[in-house]
Amino acid sequence: MLEVQNLCHAPRGSVAIRNFNLTVAEGEKVAIIGLHNSGKSMLLQILAGYFIPHSGSIRIRGADLRYDAQEARRYFGYVPSHPTINGEWKVEETFRLFATMRGMPFPTDVAEDLAEKWLLKKQLSYCIHELHYGQKMRVLMALATLHDPELIFLDDPLQGLDPKELHSTIDILGRKFAKSSMILATNTIEYLPEWIDRILVIENGSIAIDQKFLGVAPLMESLTELWKDSRDNDKESLDTVSP
Repeated sequence: MLEVQNLCHAPRGSVAIRNFNLTVAEGEKVAIIGLHNSGKSMLLQILAGYFIPHSGSIRIRGADLRYDAQEARRYFGYVPSHPTINGEWKVEETFRLFATMRGMPFPTDVAEDLAEKWLLKKQLSYCIHELHYGQKMRVLMALATLHDPELIFLDDPLQGLDPKELHSTIDILGRKFAKSSMILATNTIEYLPEWIDRILVIENGSIAIDQKFLGVAPLMESLTELWKDSRDNDKESLDTVSP
């Protein structure tokens, strides 16, 4: 479904992504975890085509994102980490507009289907600014998935959600998009969905851990060991340069 080879990106001379390789199978659900400034958001923005990497290749369903972007974009949807839609737009007109831009023949029907799928039927006539944060994020996810993509990039959509919204969002993604591949960037480790198959931990733009998701407790053990080793290495470096 997704093949990333030798991806490197160094904005303003600082390496954010280095020698990154990743393969995601059809239907596979991958969670990416990392500390702040580890490169999670940058990676997802590159995979979604918002930034052109300095080197490497990204293929989605065989289509090269750099040289055949129009074909590649047919297969994926991208959800940013924060609401980015004009607050004066109404939910229904926003859904219809994006459906029209996708060339869908019945945008009104698409709007109604999206509202039902994402539990937004009562909010169709609302302006975006009238929605609470969780509803705004569901609007973003609805727009990213209106074409039922085979691959979904999710940049920390769970952050800031109240418990009810968190459960609702995880449930919709798990049930309605069970056949889709997903890459979910998040640090909300305690609420990782049970439908996640695989965990990637990123440090300094590289994969530090790549393992099957067996639950939160085993993951925390791996993270504790990783960060303990990092602290030990930092201490050794300091000792080396000390006078």
